[in-house]
Amino acid sequence: MERMQTTGPWLFVGAGNMAEAIASGGLAAGVIDPGSLSGLDPSPSRRAPFERAFTESADAAAWLEAQGPRAGLVLATKPQMFPVVCEVWRPVLDAGPSRLVVSILAGTTSAAIAAGLGPNARVVRVMPNTPIRVGLGMTAICPGRSAGPDDVDRVETLFSAGGKTLRIDEGLMDAFTAVAGSGPAYVFYLADAMLEAAQQLGFDREQALMIVRQTVNGAGALLNGSPETPRALRQAVTSKGGTTAAATSVFDESGVHDAIVRGIHAARHRGAELARG
Repeated sequence: MERMQTTGPWLFVGAGNMAEAIASGGLAAGVIDPGSLSGLDPSPSRRAPFERAFTESADAAAWLEAQGPRAGLVLATKPQMFPVVCEVWRPVLDAGPSRLVVSILAGTTSAAIAAGLGPNARVVRVMPNTPIRVGLGMTAICPGRSAGPDDVDRVETLFSAGGKTLRIDEGLMDAFTAVAGSGPAYVFYLADAMLEAAQQLGFDREQALMIVRQTVNGAGALLNGSPETPRALRQAVTSKGGTTAAATSVFDESGVHDAIVRGIHAARHRGAELARG
C-alpha cells in the first residue's frame, strides 16, 4: 500500500491518551518520521510513544526551534490548562517564525487560541473522537483565519492516519462534538444496557461481554459497509410481531429514540456554553 507523505516535525504539548493515539497512528502510517516527533508532559508514563520526551517547557521549546519553521505544535492538554499554555508558549511563538498550531482542546475556538498565542500562530482546530486509538476515528477539521491550504492539508494527512476526517465550518464544531465526539459514549451506554440484560437472562459476565462486544462490532461493520441508512438496516431485521419488534416497541413506548435526539441537542448546547466560558 502506498504510504502517505510525511507531515513534518510535531511537538505535542500534553502527551495523554489522545496525543498518544494521534502520534502512534501517524508513526504507523508513515506520516510522521520517528525522529521528528516529541512530547511535553510532566508524567513519565505519558511520554512513552514519543522519540523525544520533555518535562520542561524550555527544553521542548529549544527542540521546536531547532526543527525549523515547519515544526508544528499540537495542543493536547485539558482545556482548563489553556491559560498556562498561553503563558508559556506565547513568548516562544512571538520570538520565532509563524507556526502551525493544531488544537484538540474542546470548547476552545480558533479565535480564542489565536488571541492567546498571538499572530505567529496559524491555528487549525480539530476534534477527534476516541476510536482514533484503533484507527477508526472520526475527526472534524476547522481552519482558523490565519491557516493556509497547506496547513489544512498537513492536518488532514495527520488525522487521516487514524480514521476519517471531515472539513467543517467552525460553527458546526459543537454539533460535531455532540454527535461524534460524545458519540462513542452513546454506543457504550447501549452496550452497557445490553450487557446487564444478558446477565439478567442467564449468561455469566464473560459470556455476556463476548456476545455484546461482537454484536456491537458486527453491527458497526455492517453499517459502515452498507449503503443503507441505519433505519433501513433496522427495519430489515425487524419482522412484524417478532422478537426485535417486541424490543423496539418498548423502546418507542419509552421514548428512547427521542431521548437520544434530545440528549445530543443538550450536548451541543453544553459545548456552546463551554465555548462562551
